[in-house]
Amino acid sequence: MNKKLIFGLLIIFMAVMSLSSVSAFWPFDSGNDVTVNGVNFHLPDGFDVDNPVKSESDNTYEQAVYKNTETKDTVDFVVSDKSVDDSAIGSSLLKKGFEQKTIDGKEGFYKMDIYSKNVEFVYIDNDKVVSIIVPYIYDQYGDNFMQYEDLLSEIIK
Repeated sequence: MNKKLIFGLLIIFMAVMSLSSVSAFWPFDSGNDVTVNGVNFHLPDGFDVDNPVKSESDNTYEQAVYKNTETKDTVDFVVSDKSVDDSAIGSSLLKKGFEQKTIDGKEGFYKMDIYSKNVEFVYIDNDKVVSIIVPYIYDQYGDNFMQYEDLLSEIIK
């Protein structure tokens, strides 16, 4: 009887471990996925993805702002259909004070707004210009302390 019990527990353990290695099927994944103008993002737990603070679009762009109900931090997404080439976008952003940076494999440009303590990261994804505005320090006094690079790495899919 003990051998059958141990064998059964071993089978259950192996099943759980195989599920955990494939994150898409892991039922305890934290956070929520959102899609803005065809680009996918992943927001940490606490963001109200069903009721964005702001949501607007027209035939050239879509904007969505999500708020964390606990920390009151917001994340702002603007995804525009690209109408100019990459070098023109980069040149324009560099003139506006953005710096080149690669975050989570996405080559783009970032700029810190010292007054609002936000960081904007702009990159090209599938012929769309993606702009993400996040707090410089996310949830500074809570359980989810992350500086903007970590938060952007979690958001960008």
